[in-house]
Amino acid sequence: MGKIFSVTVDNHASHSAFFMVFQSDPTQWAPNALSLAWFAKYSNPGQNSRTRFQWTVDTGFSWAETGELQPGVQFAAAETYEPTGGSNRISLDCENGVYRFAYPSWGADPSRFYLAETANIPARSQACVGVTMSGSTVYAVQARPNQNLAFSPRPRYFIAYGDYQEGDVIDVSTVNNPLELAFPPGVHALTTTLHADGSWTRPIPLARANEQRLRLLSV
Repeated sequence: MGKIFSVTVDNHASHSAFFMVFQSDPTQWAPNALSLAWFAKYSNPGQNSRTRFQWTVDTGFSWAETGELQPGVQFAAAETYEPTGGSNRISLDCENGVYRFAYPSWGADPSRFYLAETANIPARSQACVGVTMSGSTVYAVQARPNQNLAFSPRPRYFIAYGDYQEGDVIDVSTVNNPLELAFPPGVHALTTTLHADGSWTRPIPLARANEQRLRLLSV
């Protein structure tokens, strides 16, 4: 397991909803890929209401039978694959209508992750394939025969507040007032606050926020 990243959010919003963490650039993987609600947690606002997300950048693949992939559908992974032993390439195969990951191997570039879809995938497949990070699907695209996809992890993290469920396929251009979670070098834990007017406090390292809290307690 790699380094653990986290964000802690104080909820001072005017209503209850879901905090949702997502990544915003699905087309770096495939032209028709879409983002998913990577993580989501329901939260009630209050003076001591705090929600925490944590993750690693461990990368893999997933597939699900979603029907036509579009914003508003749910992606519920039927199978996931996480590379082991340096193997960074996997194939999605379909035999007698049954999808499965098969044939793990090594791709040309050890810093990238490769997904091959065999000729057995139906031309109008009801399945989708996804990239996972920390075990949950980040991006997804419709499965197609003889498609070869490669992924280089360059994550940019965002958080939003609204009516989201983990695994929702989303249109990132319609997400209301997202906040980018930019981690400075050497920082792995951030904190922020969502206010009643919908604005966010600029994220700061959790260590600095803890120092501020201790100073207030000592007054």
